[in-house]
Amino acid sequence: MAKQEYKNSIQSKRKIASAYLNLLINNQNNLNVTEIVKLAGINRGTFYLHFDNIQSVAKYIENELAGNFKHIEQEFRLTEIDKTPELVLDKLNEILYKDIHYYQLIIQASTTENLMDKLKTIILNSIENNFKVMRYVTNYERFKMVVQYIVGGAIEVYINWLKGKLDCRLEDVRDFLSTIIKDGLKGCINYG
Repeated sequence: MAKQEYKNSIQSKRKIASAYLNLLINNQNNLNVTEIVKLAGINRGTFYLHFDNIQSVAKYIENELAGNFKHIEQEFRLTEIDKTPELVLDKLNEILYKDIHYYQLIIQASTTENLMDKLKTIILNSIENNFKVMRYVTNYERFKMVVQYIVGGAIEVYINWLKGKLDCRLEDVRDFLSTIIKDGLKGCINYG
């Protein structure tokens, strides 16, 4: 029974978050709880069971997204990112495929500049904390610049893919970015 209650709680939060995002997409600047619960198909009590106010819905979405991407951190720590970046990108694609429509809503609602900065920071920190690779970095400043450039570009590519601006499969994005990562990190890391 506890598992079902937990699952129902997650589903209710997701309905509320999706309704919030849909209203943002439709240029609803003055969102209110009534509009959100109506679109979500729930009652006000359910809303307030999970959230204190509308701002807490936005914070939930941000934390949920950042939390999902933090799972990739473990992959960064175990992977030689310059040799097998596709392992990390596969993990990212797996997260996106689980609920692609929800991620598209988040991107379309695009009050996501702070969110994208947060994701960039998580990814950059994960790479810099990759002990498997960092001990072989020959030029730390160059490595840092290359990684910042690659991460910023990769996030932009994924955003454009989610917006439908790229006509390719997610696997094609992975292959393309893997090549860029490998090429970009050449000369920064020496295993010799």
